[in-house]
Amino acid sequence: MPVLYTIGLLVLFLTLVIAEIIVPSGGLLGLFAVAAAITAVLIAFTVSLNFGLAIVLALLVLTPILLSIVLRFWPQTAIGKEILNRRSNGTESSAPVAAAPDGTPLVDLIGRYGVAASDLLPAGRVIIDGHKVDAVSTGMPIDKGAPIKAVRTQSGKLQVRLATSEESQAHPLTASTEPSTPPVPPDSAKTLDEVNLDDLEI
Repeated sequence: MPVLYTIGLLVLFLTLVIAEIIVPSGGLLGLFAVAAAITAVLIAFTVSLNFGLAIVLALLVLTPILLSIVLRFWPQTAIGKEILNRRSNGTESSAPVAAAPDGTPLVDLIGRYGVAASDLLPAGRVIIDGHKVDAVSTGMPIDKGAPIKAVRTQSGKLQVRLATSEESQAHPLTASTEPSTPPVPPDSAKTLDEVNLDDLEI
């Protein structure tokens, strides 16, 4: 009879371990599982020393195997999917989107070319398609006015590298990345003395 109790408690221990992982109970089922395992070991030693050692060995072997199997299939369960979705949604919502001072997302500037508006040692400022952005050089320092290429974003900073001569030739408008101001009409530069008041109809 004690042998049956021991086996029953061992099965109960394994069941409670699975239930604790699949159905989070705040550790309550885990405490019951530990209590069942200890009770099974104590009853097993009352039968014989060899039987008690066999139960201890079974617990040491079966528990890691059971945990690895359950943890492998846990993300596919309904509760696992719900918890993982909550965590991923919370992480995405809490992460701010890095943007330029004018509101342009930095990820939209990746792969574009521009010029260094200041010396990057390694941090500085660049101009890409008219957007002034704080950037960091990924390698050697970059001199002011040198052509650059945006390669990635990291920690809210745009990382750039020095553009090669081939890339500079392929993008000849790199130096004119800052938006140009509209030309002033020549007539607007006239003074009052130059305006013929007789031509004005009043």
